[in-house]
Amino acid sequence: MGYLRRILRFSALGVWFVIPGCVALVCVIGGWGAVKRVSYITRIWGKGIAKILSLKINIIGDLSKFNSGLIVSNHTGYFDIIAHASVFSIRFAPKVEILHWPVLGWYLALSRPIWIDRRSKQKTKRTMKKFKETMEHGIPLIVYPEGTSTDGKHGILPFKSTPFEAAASTNSQIHPILTIYREPKDRKISVCWWEEMTLFGHAWIVLGYPCIQVEIHVLPTVLPEGRNRKEIAKEVHDIMEKEYLRIMENNAQETSIENSSESSSNPEQKAMATS
Repeated sequence: MGYLRRILRFSALGVWFVIPGCVALVCVIGGWGAVKRVSYITRIWGKGIAKILSLKINIIGDLSKFNSGLIVSNHTGYFDIIAHASVFSIRFAPKVEILHWPVLGWYLALSRPIWIDRRSKQKTKRTMKKFKETMEHGIPLIVYPEGTSTDGKHGILPFKSTPFEAAASTNSQIHPILTIYREPKDRKISVCWWEEMTLFGHAWIVLGYPCIQVEIHVLPTVLPEGRNRKEIAKEVHDIMEKEYLRIMENNAQETSIENSSESSSNPEQKAMATS
């Protein structure tokens, strides 16, 4: 069943990538109006992929203020991009290295992202200028300030403060969110993609999962209020880490209760425990 599911989903993704891609080719030309149009197309793209992959997204909190500003999330791999694209009409800011990926780099370029290139201060300045202009035009921008993806289970890495410079200079709202995957114990590998995992190898296994459950926790909005980027980055990180630890503790307690319930309902395990 898993193999058949992979084939069907892979085929469906191939078809679905073409449809919004063709629409984006027409809408991508132009100024800020085109950038905003493409952000809506990106959301349609994300919703379609989430449907194909049976990505079950549970939003915990209020999204009413997410119509502009800087969205900040922890990062656990490419499924974050799908989940966030399906929920928000946003502009992404991926690393420039992705631009050189075969096919995927070109395809992602259709969404008019802001490519992050940290190899020179001059390029970083141009990136910050684009960040600032994006928020000034009312287009939500999402960043992953950890700078890399993690397994999602061992805390949040220190934030790079550079992405917060544009929010500080424009006094834009900052919207922290936590993206957490609920993963059954019987899965071969985690939904999270990090370190040395090959993209295709990981995706091929995960495509066989019946469904993927993800929670997006909406945290309190932060305002720059005249502070510098490092001060803002630290506050946002602390808010996210505190809530992350609370969620992980609750999840661990729920898992413990579930395991105890399963053990007490299993006659063989119960007999072994009393012997």
